[in-house]
Amino acid sequence: MKRLYIFPLLLWIFTITSCVNDLDTAPIDPNIVTTEQVYSNPDNYKGVLAKCYASLCLSGQEGPTGDPDMSNFDEGYSSFIRLAFYIQILTTDEAIMGSQTNGLRQLATNSWDSNTAILNGYYARLYQIIGYTNEFLRQTTDQKLQERGHTDPNFKQQVSNFRAEARFLRAYSYWVLLDTYGKVPFVTDSDKLDPQFLPKQILPADLYAYIEKELKEIEVLLPDTNEYGRVDKTAANFLLSRLYLNAQTYTKTAQWNKASEYAEKVIASHYSLSPKYLYNFLADNNTSPEIIWSLNMDGIKSKTYGGTTFFVLAQTGGTMLNYLKMGIAGGWGNIRVRPEFVNKFQAADQNFDPADPNAFAKNDSRALFFNIGHKKTIAALPGTFQDGYAFTKWRNTDKNGVAGSDAAYVDTDFPMFRLSEAYLTAAEAYFRSGNSSQALNYINIIRNRAYNNGTGTISLSDLNLDFILDERSRELSWELMRRTDLIRFNKFTPGDYVWSWKGNTQTGKAVDAKFNIFPLPSADITANPNLVQNEGY
Repeated sequence: MKRLYIFPLLLWIFTITSCVNDLDTAPIDPNIVTTEQVYSNPDNYKGVLAKCYASLCLSGQEGPTGDPDMSNFDEGYSSFIRLAFYIQILTTDEAIMGSQTNGLRQLATNSWDSNTAILNGYYARLYQIIGYTNEFLRQTTDQKLQERGHTDPNFKQQVSNFRAEARFLRAYSYWVLLDTYGKVPFVTDSDKLDPQFLPKQILPADLYAYIEKELKEIEVLLPDTNEYGRVDKTAANFLLSRLYLNAQTYTKTAQWNKASEYAEKVIASHYSLSPKYLYNFLADNNTSPEIIWSLNMDGIKSKTYGGTTFFVLAQTGGTMLNYLKMGIAGGWGNIRVRPEFVNKFQAADQNFDPADPNAFAKNDSRALFFNIGHKKTIAALPGTFQDGYAFTKWRNTDKNGVAGSDAAYVDTDFPMFRLSEAYLTAAEAYFRSGNSSQALNYINIIRNRAYNNGTGTISLSDLNLDFILDERSRELSWELMRRTDLIRFNKFTPGDYVWSWKGNTQTGKAVDAKFNIFPLPSADITANPNLVQNEGY
């Protein structure tokens, strides 16, 4: 498949940034390429952009260990999507794990604080991505191109497209920060690099407005189609639909009509649903017509203990490999699903059938559970891997069962944006604004793809907000949206919906409403007098 590749030499410029805070400073090592040397060659610009993308899925410069992007933090944990899983999924009804390292137990039991390492690592990773994109934008202005003699119109247009993509990655990172930390430090490429610079805090409503403005501006600059793994016009519309769907959470003002409007733009695009749900999560998922934006993984060229390697290996253990082709040599035996997630599926679909490992004969093909030798109930923590059903959604094999390029690292790309989510976004927005018939139509489109026997269709009398929330979980499980969805439906902290070990009790209980947002790292509060901690922390 086509992929963005990173020029290793170019990565040094980011190392210099983090150490010296001044890209005009001569490098300490005379063998290190300077910023001016990098940007003097037009062939290097795409490689620098690739690093901006790669910072969302890789953890360092030399594979799984050895030269991490983030110091003072376990490199295996520091991949963005691995951290996002802990933040968005482990804190909810969709998954549990026995590990306690770096505050994982606090996240699994909704009892974190401002010193929880995972939260601080997530925050640092997001600002690193923002730092990379800001610097790329500083170095690619028209003035900089002119100074370096880059006057070819075609190249300048290419750089213009690159800049729009970098702005998207920055907007996405700020959306994540808005969603998880609320009022956060704010810095853009217009802020000068200065070791003494201390960013000011931006209020959620103002950050929301900034993200909205950025996405609308770059939507017209991004191409209609792009190289696989890079964002296009549809990706900007997709993120706008997410932003509007959660507008009431961020600004206290609902934007249901805008959410459906931008979701409709995505639905009307050139993307289409994959014929099989599972095909979106296999080693050849680059062939899926519904993945709008992916983080590209390769078992040989992008080794990491984060990315989808984490998703596949952490969900695999025990006797699973005796029954399933997972494309790996062995699993970590760690993550399994909470019973509340299992119970969102029909009882007949909850059991694993060795004769149907892909769930293609089940009613709902999204019920990808493994329960041979497993108990549904999670009676104690940490417990064993067999306490809770295992999940088989992510695999390192293709549609024909052929293993990926490496048995230790995964080829499966991570689908950041999928078309099916746009249908669900539109359905919820329509339902909340009174258009129940169109909401039902879109829900049934998704269910008809998921159901193998044609019995997925529901009637209008079945449709309500609770059903929509459950349908989002069934369709988007482990795709980094569950916490956000539960908060939007006011189900994350209250006691009217609980799950196993919510609030650190086996039966679950309500938790303080402060946990709807995460605390800023205590170290950042101490270092920057411009920052005020989130309420309750």
